[in-house]
Amino acid sequence: MEEKNSDEKEVFVQADKSPLDKYTSKGWVKSFIFGIFLGLAIVVPGISGAAVAIIFKLYDKLIYAFANILKQFKACFAFLLPIVLGLIIGFLVGFLAVQQLISLVPFGMICFFAGLMIGALPSVFCEVKTAKIDGKTIALFVGGILIPIIIGLISVLLEDNPTGYYGVQLGEEVNTDSGAIAESLFGDFPWWTYVASIPIGFMLGFTQVLPGLSATAFLMMIGYFRPLVDTVHFSYFAKYPQIFAIYVLMVIGLIAGFIVTSKILDKLFKWNRLAVYKVIVGMSVGSIIGMFLNPDAYGIYLSWGQGFGSTSMIIDVSIAAPLFVIGGLGAYLLVRYGNKHQA
Repeated sequence: MEEKNSDEKEVFVQADKSPLDKYTSKGWVKSFIFGIFLGLAIVVPGISGAAVAIIFKLYDKLIYAFANILKQFKACFAFLLPIVLGLIIGFLVGFLAVQQLISLVPFGMICFFAGLMIGALPSVFCEVKTAKIDGKTIALFVGGILIPIIIGLISVLLEDNPTGYYGVQLGEEVNTDSGAIAESLFGDFPWWTYVASIPIGFMLGFTQVLPGLSATAFLMMIGYFRPLVDTVHFSYFAKYPQIFAIYVLMVIGLIAGFIVTSKILDKLFKWNRLAVYKVIVGMSVGSIIGMFLNPDAYGIYLSWGQGFGSTSMIIDVSIAAPLFVIGGLGAYLLVRYGNKHQA
């Protein structure tokens, strides 16, 4: 017993010691590059920011810096500064890249995202590998699968004009001009767009806490992803400055969702971690299916009907399978590499 207490005391002392050393020029650049990859991980679903941190061997330091930012502000701020700068650049570059690519090959990007999420599934499945397969397990898993699928299908059914996200009506040409897709959803910003922003942001925070879930996948399920991406244009900002209020409300909801979900999940894990993860695994699988069953995807399918056999359609469909494989393989290798280095 005394030996155990001694070991625990030693671990406590080591954990209490700050792992944050002063940066060398090489270390600063390394953290900056890590921040860029972290920003990209936020934009692209299926890539875990934690896995990226492990690969760069900065995970423990990152956790320590966030946990002690108030106690050791100067040291933690100095450590986080290059990471945050890189994160902003990575997020903006990733967002703009996704914005352009999803305009060119929308179905191909959906397949790429789905591949990333499938490749990342082992990181979630490892939590339930010891679970006994019985009626309760199957019920929790199936229930988790159905949640995102039902959300996506309801969004399609409630959407009066899902093809409007692509400016497509029977007999009309496809309109993908800057802001046109955003206007199809937000219009002149009626009251409900403001009210809906906080719960949508809350759910984005929810996806950031639960492993295996994706903010991008959720936005696609409710038909918000493509319109929201389309708002990021200077011309749209000038015409509709109200969009900044939408951004702020979503961020408020996201922070609230992150905090509330973290507390609830912590209690649920203490109650029955395995049962909770069975639902999470199901939701992760359901989110992948839901990426193909939502207003954004439905708009793509209907646009194909308008221009079946067109060059853009052929390119989009032909590139979808390779992007799916690339996304899946890339995410799987990243998760495997991260698990190896974590061990």
